[in-house]
Amino acid sequence: MARAIRAWFLCFCALRVQAQDDDFEWFRCDACSASFFKINRTLVQRFAGRASVPSYEFLEIIDEVCDTMFTKNEFGVKQHEGKKYLFGPGIKDHIPGLGFGQMGMGDYDKRLAAFCKMFVEELGEEKLQQLYWDHRQLNHTQLCLEECLSSASGTGAQSRNPRKPRPAPRQKPLPAPKLDSPKEKTKTVASKREGRGAEAKLELGQVLPLLPQLKTSDLHRLGTAVLDELTKRARSAQKSERAEL
Repeated sequence: MARAIRAWFLCFCALRVQAQDDDFEWFRCDACSASFFKINRTLVQRFAGRASVPSYEFLEIIDEVCDTMFTKNEFGVKQHEGKKYLFGPGIKDHIPGLGFGQMGMGDYDKRLAAFCKMFVEELGEEKLQQLYWDHRQLNHTQLCLEECLSSASGTGAQSRNPRKPRPAPRQKPLPAPKLDSPKEKTKTVASKREGRGAEAKLELGQVLPLLPQLKTSDLHRLGTAVLDELTKRARSAQKSERAEL
């Protein structure tokens, strides 16, 4: 299901881009440079001082860059002699000193985001991670050599290498159950005893109001039972005292 959705998304992006005007020069080259420049800068900032990170965390940052970091506040379009050129972080100025630039017109930001995903797909996520950890950086100029051989916009950037399923994130181990200390156990036992005492008092409180309703014979039987119980407890207490002596 995930593969089908991803394939549909890539096809949709390619068709959408092809349907737009293709007055851009160097768009494929510039999109590649901007993508890996942004990815590299973000990775360096996030992973500074860390020897390694889980694979899923690395991939989450890649997704974050492609999804959210190609805004019209940083990237714009220059126009010159009927042609358009991207400008922004990581992009080479192909017509220095010429043309006029503006930000906010068109949906080039969405095209950049789509191309970012496609270039990551093309290179491969595992290779991207390996390159970064081998050199602690990504050289966007080196990674985009092939894309920058021509000024053609190249609107159909479809991946030739299907993405492998991402590893599932590690689950944090459950905390060990907390064991009560001897003092806490003593408190627990005492609280249980107090609870039993409260229950006994409650039961006696329920019985006493019923005494006036009992017959004389019932009261006599109840009194006899109480005396018998008291006698048993007295004998038990005497036996305990003798055993201690």
